Amino acid sequence: MEPWAEKGDEGENVRITAQLLKAKTGEFALESILLLKLRGLGISELGCLGECASLEWLDLSGNAITHLGPLAALKSLAVLNLSANRICSLEPLSACESLQSLNVAGNLLGSLQQLQCLAGLRRLESLRLFACEINVSSL
Repeated sequence: MEPWAEKGDEGENVRITAQLLKAKTGEFALESILLLKLRGLGISELGCLGECASLEWLDLSGNAITHLGPLAALKSLAVLNLSANRICSLEPLSACESLQSLNVAGNLLGSLQQLQCLAGLRRLESLRLFACEINVSSL
């Protein structure tokens, strides 16, 4: 395992740490990170990602993420790729006021009600849901 990643109790979970973020970006302060690509690293916990206050572009595709809590703090985030994870709730994203593009293709979203939390995102222009089995029979 890389020195900047932190394994969870089960040995397969990778948690985002300040060391990982600094190693991937070359930045010394988390607040300075504007763009972050963490694709396919086995990440299951977002850890200190919410401390990247200036983050505008984030790719977390192809991981094992289930909970998005720390993303609620990312007020400058405009582009977010969460495709191919294990996400079943987008609720924390309702606080990402600057979000313009969101890719949640290939996640565990099962109903249109789970998208209702995005209704207040006035800047959201693009929403990708490919390979999400949305049940529309409950309308």
